[in-house]
Amino acid sequence: MPTVDTLTDSALGFLTTVPPTSQGVCDVCHGAPGAGYRRCYSCAQTCAQVSEPVTRVVPISLYQSLGQLHLVLRGYEDSRDATARDNFALIVAALLTRYLRRHGSCVAEAAGADWDSITSVPSSKDRPVPHPLERAIQCSLFLREQFDQPLVRGTGPLGHRRASDGAFKASRDLSGRRILLLDDTFTTGAALESAASSLTNAWATVVAAVVVGRVINPEFGPEAAALWERATRVPFDFERCCLCSSD
Repeated sequence: MPTVDTLTDSALGFLTTVPPTSQGVCDVCHGAPGAGYRRCYSCAQTCAQVSEPVTRVVPISLYQSLGQLHLVLRGYEDSRDATARDNFALIVAALLTRYLRRHGSCVAEAAGADWDSITSVPSSKDRPVPHPLERAIQCSLFLREQFDQPLVRGTGPLGHRRASDGAFKASRDLSGRRILLLDDTFTTGAALESAASSLTNAWATVVAAVVVGRVINPEFGPEAAALWERATRVPFDFERCCLCSSD
């Protein structure tokens, strides 16, 4: 049985360093804002569309569309090969496990609070439940022991750059719970911000959100190209994260 270290070491070649928030890096998702802005266009939109956004989003890696990490994050959901789906799910689970074991304290320190449970963003599509990320989480004892899923799909709108408080709903009162929200992919943040707001509106505290990959497409503009060039100058290292280092 592969270990967390062997699975994640094999992924080193396609993981990309996430720069810390600074000029040219979004203060929410570590993506690329427009010139003169602190926040990228997607985060500015989706955070404004919900009443309780999470403004500390921590990606493990940046990635490009059609790159290897993109193939892993698509394949563990949609591959027609069940064995491939299972293998990709192990990689996703191992990446989250290794990151949180090593840098969970960085997340808690940056947020000013630890968490007592983790949950994931539910599926926003018509797919069998549970979401593939929930199935991946069950592959890791470390994640599984902390996991709880109080969210279900609601009736509110949800789409590309379209977040809402009603997109998800909590199945029970979450008063006093401190939750770390997990997702696999951050593109516009609409689903993640909707989930975070639903949790907070159920009286939970969303400490932060950790995502496996934040998509960056350098061809979208000079700011995205500059961020990608900056990120790829620094080799990925599991001992460093965007919260505990500067580049």
